[in-house]
Order: sequence, then C-alpha cells, then structure tokens
Amino acid sequence: MHYAKFKKDTKEYREFKSAIYQLLGTQTYDFLDTDKFKLSLITGFSSSLSDLDNAFKPLLDSMQLAMGFDDRQVFEIEALKDKVNKGDEYLMIRLETITDNQWKRRIRKLFPVFHKENKV
Repeated sequence: MHYAKFKKDTKEYREFKSAIYQLLGTQTYDFLDTDKFKLSLITGFSSSLSDLDNAFKPLLDSMQLAMGFDDRQVFEIEALKDKVNKGDEYLMIRLETITDNQWKRRIRKLFPVFHKENKV
C-alpha cells in the first residue's frame, strides 16, 4: 500500500484506488453517519501465500472515498478466499446496512455465553 519509510501510496495502490473509484464513484449514495455496515467479500487470489486480511484495508479505504462513508461504520466483515489461476484474480464485494438489532443478534449468536452476562 505504502512505501516502507513514507506515507506515500505506491503506484499499484493509486491504480487500485482509481479502479475502485471508477466502479463505485459514479453513483450517489445516501448513507447516514449513524449507519452500520456489513462488508461481504470473496477474494480470488492466484497465490496461496496471499493473506485474506490484506484485502480489507485497501478496499475499505478505496470504497469510502468513492461512496462517501467512513470505514469506522463497518461493524461486520464476512470474507472468503478463493484460489484461482494467475490472471483470473477477482474481488467480489457487497456492502449492506445493518440495524442495531441485526448487529446485536449476530453478536449473541457468535458469542452466546459472553453476551448473556453482558446483556447485549
């Protein structure tokens, strides 16, 4: 994303942000500052050494520039990694708003014992 000693974006990262902007920045989005989001993604990597979590930050940074939301509003990420042939790499994304009740139900489902005590 950035050169090691500087906070300057690499050429590849600038190109990635530009591509995401061209795909998503042509629409108008009516997000509220209070919206909570769930990001779902499938990343097709040609290298089995690629880390799935490396797709999150550059993608979210690029999406928020194009779509006008703050990535602090992302409360849930669902991600899958797919192994593909060289040249067939892809990224499939979905951003959806979730209600407070949906978010609370997901937390209870994932961590029922913890949240019984804390009454989330």
